[in-house]
Amino acid sequence: MLSRKDVMFGFETRWSKKQSGGLFLVRLSRLTFRLAEDHQARRVQTAKGAMFGLDARIALAIFGALSVISGAALYSAIQGAKATALLTSMQEAGKAWEMYYLDTGTTLPYSDPTFATYNGYILEVGNLVSNSSNITSWQGPYLSNDVQNVHSLKHNVYKGLYYIALKDDTSWGDNVSWKASGTCLAGDKCFIWIKVNGLPDEALAKKIDTMVDGSDGAKNGNFKWWVGTDDADRAVYGMRYFLKVAPIKNPKD
Repeated sequence: MLSRKDVMFGFETRWSKKQSGGLFLVRLSRLTFRLAEDHQARRVQTAKGAMFGLDARIALAIFGALSVISGAALYSAIQGAKATALLTSMQEAGKAWEMYYLDTGTTLPYSDPTFATYNGYILEVGNLVSNSSNITSWQGPYLSNDVQNVHSLKHNVYKGLYYIALKDDTSWGDNVSWKASGTCLAGDKCFIWIKVNGLPDEALAKKIDTMVDGSDGAKNGNFKWWVGTDDADRAVYGMRYFLKVAPIKNPKD
């Protein structure tokens, strides 16, 4: 038969187990809650990391696109500036000839029209820079360019600047030589054209063509260009650009 002491010990033991079980459940609950909190925190951090990664990728993509656009815009701006500068220099050369003509009442003298290299009417340009012919009404200099030779001036960027009498039709330009097809013959309506040698490519020509003629091509309008005869020719002389200045009396009429 159990004594009272044994009964009390058994009660205390059961009570202790009960208390221990309760504490265990509380601790388990707390641990579960902490685990849940940690899991949620990791999910938030993972989501934030994923969003940061996505934001970074979007930012890099935008930056890359802007870099491409900016590079293209910069290249276009540089080409546009080159085209404007060259066109301005050709227009100034045309105005110089017009001022000389207004002051003196005559055009510049022609070089030998049978000069084999040009096969056309090349104007002697020295009188635009100095009054070598002692013309009394001369009020120049009309240009600051140095004289390169009797029929050309030095250009500040390219290889030479010329004044040529050529007819105005679509039979020359692009791959058709101005030497054979643009030469003024008897009965032709002729114009003074400013010619610049040593141009690099057609991209610049097309820019100027857009500015002058609205992009009507190499053989048309007031601005034309000739690509040269072959690669060797272009390596030495580059392409030739032509800007029409004003009508001129045909030397053969």
